[in-house]
Amino acid sequence: MDKDLKRRLLGTGIALLTILSIGTFGYYFLSDERYNLFTCLYFTVITITTIGFDEVVLMEDQTNIRMFTMVLAFLGIGLLTYFVSTVSVVFVDGHLRKSFKKRKMEKNIKNMEKHYIVCGIGRHSLHLMEELSYYSTDNVCIEINSDVIENVKKIFTEMSYIEGDASEDEVLLKAGIERAEGIFASTSDDNLNLVICLSARRLNPDIKIVSLCVNHRNLSKIKLAGANKIVSTNYISGLRMASEMLRPSSTHVLDIVSGEKHKNIKIEEIIVTDKEDGKSIANLKDSKFKDSLIIAIKSEDELNFKPNGSTILNKNDELIVLRTPK
Repeated sequence: MDKDLKRRLLGTGIALLTILSIGTFGYYFLSDERYNLFTCLYFTVITITTIGFDEVVLMEDQTNIRMFTMVLAFLGIGLLTYFVSTVSVVFVDGHLRKSFKKRKMEKNIKNMEKHYIVCGIGRHSLHLMEELSYYSTDNVCIEINSDVIENVKKIFTEMSYIEGDASEDEVLLKAGIERAEGIFASTSDDNLNLVICLSARRLNPDIKIVSLCVNHRNLSKIKLAGANKIVSTNYISGLRMASEMLRPSSTHVLDIVSGEKHKNIKIEEIIVTDKEDGKSIANLKDSKFKDSLIIAIKSEDELNFKPNGSTILNKNDELIVLRTPK
C-alpha cells in the first residue's frame, strides 16, 4: 500500500473515532446525563450515517442539543464519506494493480523463448535463482504454495511465476515448456521431481533437465525419468566438507570462479558453431573468445584438458573457458 494512502487511512480513522467520541460525550453531558453512554453513541452513529430513526435523545425545547446535532451531522457525514472512499481506494487500487501486474506477467511468459523453468522455489532454489538473475536469463518459476511465492517475491521483485503443481502438464505448458531451453526440478520431494522429469521429457523431448535428488538412492530412477543431470544435495555436501578440510585452497579457487560474489571472473561454456568448425584454437579471432582462457574441450563424452593452439575444433564441441562475463 502507498505510504500516502496509509497516512490518509490512519488520519481519517482517527478523525472518525474523534467525532464518535465527541458526539457520544456531547449528548451525554448536554442531556444532563439522562441517557447512558451507549445510547448516546447509538444516536451519534445514526446521525452521521444518515439512518434517521426516531430521536433517541429527545430534543424538544433543547436548542443547544439541536445545534450540536447539526454541526455533528455536517462534520460526521463528510468525514464518514471520506473514510469510506479512502477504504474503497485501498481495496480497489490494490486489486487493480495486482490484476494488471499479473496480466502483464502472463503476457511476458507467453512471449518467452529459450527460457528456463524452475519447479519449486523453496530453500534449494534461492541460490539457483540468484545465478539465473546474475546472468539475466529469462526464467519462470512454478510453485504451489502461495505463501512461499509471496516470501520469494520480496527478494526477487520482478520474478515471473505460475502458482500451481509443476507435475501437471497444463501448468508446464502454461510456463512455455515447449519453447523452453531447460527446466530445473528443484522441489524437496524426489517423487515429485521424478514426475516433473517424465512430464517435461514427454512435452519437449529436446529440453535439458536438471533435477535435484534428496535421497542419493533415487538418483538412477530420476535419471531413467529423463533428467540430463542430477544434483544430489547429500552427496555434494559431503564432498564439499571433505574438500574444505583436505583441499581448502583449491576449494577457494573454485568458489571464486563459480560463486556469485566474485563477479570479475567466471567459468563459462562456449558451443563451437559452423563459423569455428575446422579451425584451430590459435586461429580463433571472434570477439566472443576475447580475453578467454580455454581450459578444456568437451567433444561428445571426452574431455581434453589444456588443449594447445593446434587443436582442431569441431562443430558442437563445448569449450570450457575462464573469462570475465559480459
